[in-house]
Amino acid sequence: VITAAPTMMIAVMTLVGLSQVGGFSGLAAAVPDRMHIAGPYDDPAYPFWGILAGAVYGGIFYWGIDQVNVQRALGARDLDQARWGAMFAVLLKLTPVFLFALPGVIAYAVYPGLSDAESKDTFVLLLNRLCPEGVRGLVLAALLAAMISSLLAMLNSISTMSVRDFLVRFRPATSEHAQVVWGRAAIVAGTLLGIGAAYFVYRTPKGLYEYLQSTSIYLVMPITPAIVFGILSRRVNFTGAAASVLIGAAISTLYMADAFLVTFVGPEAGQKAFPFLYHTLTFNYTYRGLWGTLIVVGVLFGVSWATPPSPPEKLERTTARLADLAEPFRGWRDWRLHLAALAAATVGAYWWLW
Repeated sequence: VITAAPTMMIAVMTLVGLSQVGGFSGLAAAVPDRMHIAGPYDDPAYPFWGILAGAVYGGIFYWGIDQVNVQRALGARDLDQARWGAMFAVLLKLTPVFLFALPGVIAYAVYPGLSDAESKDTFVLLLNRLCPEGVRGLVLAALLAAMISSLLAMLNSISTMSVRDFLVRFRPATSEHAQVVWGRAAIVAGTLLGIGAAYFVYRTPKGLYEYLQSTSIYLVMPITPAIVFGILSRRVNFTGAAASVLIGAAISTLYMADAFLVTFVGPEAGQKAFPFLYHTLTFNYTYRGLWGTLIVVGVLFGVSWATPPSPPEKLERTTARLADLAEPFRGWRDWRLHLAALAAATVGAYWWLW
């Protein structure tokens, strides 16, 4: 409920904004060039095909591997509940296509003379100018509650992974008291890093959204192929995974170095230091993530095929047998039927906005 509250409040604000411009049809008539999402491939800010590719390799990590989402799925009553919960989350995720994009279009239609600085604060601008005081308070309270909820889940994940995946793995005899202390230390360290990231967001010239998306892609790019194909392929081995993670980390470091130069020195500094990142198909962060992911996948399989495979007994609990996943069709309650309907709704929504 806490997580859904900000979306509900943003929906209220969007409806208020639509009432100011004569509804959806009035908005489409006022700014017809802003009502489509299919930007050209060379659009520096929103190349549609780059965004679509980024949703694949970035979304696979977030929805299938991210610790916060995995914990929620593992907490389900049974496998069907976990599947339905995941698909319901995807259904809810269709609303941001409208709720997060329409306020910007509404602001463009109602306040066409916005400066670049004001355009970065579109949400706050609409909140202050369109919504009454009571609604503003509800929106801010819902956003604060959601932020606290997400922050607590993230800090819990940091503590759990630091202790269980690293400390206990290499020092199994660690006492429970020491595990608690180290878990708290990990939370403090994560908080300090988060404060530093907040300052980086404050300085970034392209706004919060692109910072979050690009940083997420750069951070997950090195590890996603190793985890995904480690689960799906019995030929991927530890040597290939380690090599791919190291190469991916080097590529991510390169991308982050460019972002650091652009943020704290200027765009010219980044272009001068890394000119190959400023071509049409390497400028946007989605294209950079795509090429980086393809390189990491190539290294993963290349090194794995060049080295001996893992012993079969080591793969029994870590690698899926796709043939074992087949199950009989259960009619209208079958999750595959629900997934097909959800996919059709997703394609239909994007086709309508094309």
